[in-house]
Amino acid sequence: MKRILGIMMVAVAVLTAPMAQAELRLGVKAGANISNFTTPDDKQFDFSNASLANFTGGLTVEWLFFGGLGVDAGVMYTAKGTEYKVGDDVLSDAYESLMGTNSVMKATVHYIEVPINLKYKLKIKGIEDFIAPFVYAGPSFAFKVGEDVTFGDDLFEETEVNFNNVDVALNVGFGVEVIKHLNVAAQYGWGLGKVMDLDLDVLGQKVEGLDMRTGVWTVTVAWMF
Repeated sequence: MKRILGIMMVAVAVLTAPMAQAELRLGVKAGANISNFTTPDDKQFDFSNASLANFTGGLTVEWLFFGGLGVDAGVMYTAKGTEYKVGDDVLSDAYESLMGTNSVMKATVHYIEVPINLKYKLKIKGIEDFIAPFVYAGPSFAFKVGEDVTFGDDLFEETEVNFNNVDVALNVGFGVEVIKHLNVAAQYGWGLGKVMDLDLDVLGQKVEGLDMRTGVWTVTVAWMF
């Protein structure tokens, strides 16, 4: 019995040692993103030149529990969207008869986003107090709180846009921490599921049920306390 109790005490000590050295920090984060919608199931509908810039900002938390390995999470306001101009794709024939008009569809979705990333920060003794690079990856869950859709003219008057309430993405990023407080990072997020159903009827040219997914480049600056 004493031997078993001794083994259990050693096991608990080994498991809890990293926790005793854990670093938990809170911070504020803000930045900008460039987002777009992609259509993996319809190569004839081109959104490649339809990127839209938006703001992101909120609270972040960093918990390093084993050396430089830990979790980076947050609660962020994020806007994602696209600004599609009719051009060289499936709608080009309809567009030719309206050349010179401002045929634009602008769609922006507002989210509260919760990213949960596994993070590794490179800590080099004597240098980490001044600069420490890091990488991270993980999912994010964006919950829709609003949307704005506008059209440049009547070309899209028969368009129906339906946004889903949740957008799940996989993020991969890298950055650097300066003077132990300032974090600058860049990431790309791949949308994993359909974010929008889009049905178009433009001068007899119909596109229905497109599988629209998000792709987002984001640059942020955070101050950790």
